[in-house]
Amino acid sequence: MPIAFSVVAPIIAIIALGYMAARRDVFSQDHVATLNRFVFVLAAPALLFRNVALTEFPETLSIGLWLAYYAPMLVIMALAFIAARFVFGGRASSEYVIFGFGAGFSNTVMLGIPIILTAFGPDAGLPLFLILAFHGLLVFTVALICLEAATNADLRLADLPPKLVVAMRDQAVVMALAAGVIWNFTGLGLALPVDRFLELLGSAAIPVALIAVGGRLAFIKIGDNLWPSLYIGVFKLALLPLGVYASAHYLFALPPLYVATLTLLSAMPTGVFAAVFAGQYQTAEDEASSAITVTTVLSALTVSLWLGFFSPLLQV
Repeated sequence: MPIAFSVVAPIIAIIALGYMAARRDVFSQDHVATLNRFVFVLAAPALLFRNVALTEFPETLSIGLWLAYYAPMLVIMALAFIAARFVFGGRASSEYVIFGFGAGFSNTVMLGIPIILTAFGPDAGLPLFLILAFHGLLVFTVALICLEAATNADLRLADLPPKLVVAMRDQAVVMALAAGVIWNFTGLGLALPVDRFLELLGSAAIPVALIAVGGRLAFIKIGDNLWPSLYIGVFKLALLPLGVYASAHYLFALPPLYVATLTLLSAMPTGVFAAVFAGQYQTAEDEASSAITVTTVLSALTVSLWLGFFSPLLQV
């Protein structure tokens, strides 16, 4: 556990720094939003494109890598959606969709990347970026279809592709991942000035993202939404990583580093896009924001436990 703590402690300290800065009015809510936008529009896309573009993919890739992560994730999202209809009866269907989305969608960019690469080193980048290459596209597509079905009684299948294009158009992270995969397959590599540019810009992603996470926490009120947040947290922080671990380790027998990477990624707290989709569809907005706060705080404990479990693989 001391080794695991040495991985998590600096990350928590930077998040706490952002939180205290916001609480002391060093950062306003608009400042935090700007930091978030910098990460998602500039720094994170540079980091992801460079890493994916330069990753040496194995000659053969087993589909088990993706199934080991995405199959449990989709199952957990469905279970959280179905169970919420009984636990929180009388709500709109779109609210249950947000509950399910929050239970399955991880904070991959702002927490997943820094924690996993810090803990397991650059070798973890291969399974990490292979999963992330399809993460946004798959999860956003599922969420969009479910929310449209829940809010639009006249929904036609022909209406979905244009909506998905609009939803993806402004997602620089998703576009950067897709571009990185395409560029990787060209075999052209990156010219030294371009590589250095992307490295410098991408190096800002992790610290700024962590500061922004802390700043965002300072402006989110949990209030009466603690119970729904804890409900989402049980699925997100307990059931999902257990399911991914069992799938990766026992069902698909992936290499230990792959198992650890996928499990830690699934153990990240609820991602900020749960609140983005909730705001876009004006449903369960308070619950989504509170879930982000509660799962982020609780993940300090649960992620530490998983890091302790995978301590032989830690690169610290």
